[in-house]
Amino acid sequence: MHSLDSILRPQSVAVVGASDDVDKHGHKLLKNLIEGKYAGRIYPVNPKADTVLGLKSYASLGAIPERVDLAVIVIPASLVLETVREAIDAKVGGLAIITAGFGETGEKGRQIQAEIAGLCIEANTPMVGPNCMGVCNFPAKLTAVFNNLRSAPGNVSFVSQSGTYGVTTLNYGLKMGIAFNTFISSGNEAVTQFSDYLEYLGDDPDTHVIMGYIESLRDGDRFARIAREVTKKKPVVVMKFGRTRKGSIAAASHTGALTGTHAVYSSVFRQCGVIEVTRTHDLLNVAMALSMQPPMHGNRAAIVGASGGFAVAATDYLEEHGVEVPTFSEELQQLIRREADTRAYASLQNPVDLAADFRAAPLLKCIELALKQDSIDGAIAALPASPYPPLDETIRGIERMQAESGKP
Repeated sequence: MHSLDSILRPQSVAVVGASDDVDKHGHKLLKNLIEGKYAGRIYPVNPKADTVLGLKSYASLGAIPERVDLAVIVIPASLVLETVREAIDAKVGGLAIITAGFGETGEKGRQIQAEIAGLCIEANTPMVGPNCMGVCNFPAKLTAVFNNLRSAPGNVSFVSQSGTYGVTTLNYGLKMGIAFNTFISSGNEAVTQFSDYLEYLGDDPDTHVIMGYIESLRDGDRFARIAREVTKKKPVVVMKFGRTRKGSIAAASHTGALTGTHAVYSSVFRQCGVIEVTRTHDLLNVAMALSMQPPMHGNRAAIVGASGGFAVAATDYLEEHGVEVPTFSEELQQLIRREADTRAYASLQNPVDLAADFRAAPLLKCIELALKQDSIDGAIAALPASPYPPLDETIRGIERMQAESGKP
């Protein structure tokens, strides 16, 4: 069992700070777990209440009659250190500390955070946060956050060092139609860091695409080593903030992050195969596109469409990003002309320019023949502007070829 399973696949969850007060985060978080139909066992912890939201309440983590997998801590910062000691004594599997007021606030907060981290590291207890929104595993119906998040089970997992940005982006993605698997608001990362989540999700068979919001990486060498391995198996798309001097200062006050030169980060991302974007919309669009495609196992692409302008633009873009657009052999061009019933003036070298021939059949046949070539690892199809939306038979045909070829 991986140590992060206790946090992301828990069989039991304790909410320390659970409350019947609707204005408190402990109330909202417990309510989310209940209303989200989390199937595991839920234990409210509140020494001043016999029940919370209809569930039996316990005075402490040690009073719970089993070893709890995940304890979510939503109490004042002054009480967190002692609660962490109690959690370790009770052999809790993992912690998520929602509470803020630690490394991001100054020297005193950093000292307390370091003491908490030392306890968890010594006990080999993974910890999310502090200063975070919590975690979600949507297939398991685990919504250990105080925001009302719901997603159909999907294959995109999202790790965000900013809680509010992460939740806002996830909600935006949900409205776009992205189905998420896991959401982790990592906060100050006092113990468990972005690299740990990346490694875990890289081995997770239910995660096909990993999204990340990064302000800083405190373990750059380890990140690079893990990212090189993960990107061989699945795409990783990140947005790095704190790119400017002012942005770096803001990041330091936000999560206590120690930011570095953005050029260094970008270079590391490129070397490790990590896709970097600079806008939220791009982060979501790229993740969505990759989640709907099989991985591309090489760097050779075919381009097929009815527009010469699109063919030129797509070729430039791919070549600029290291993707080859290999010229088709004469034999393949003749095969395409015969079997696809292309116009005599169509250019079939790759990119394939069907010269304003908007018929669906030639387009689909050209794509099919291109994807059958061992020299092609994926294809880009430029669908005509009319009809819009494209004919259902065209979309279904492309989906079929993608599934049959195993190529994007």
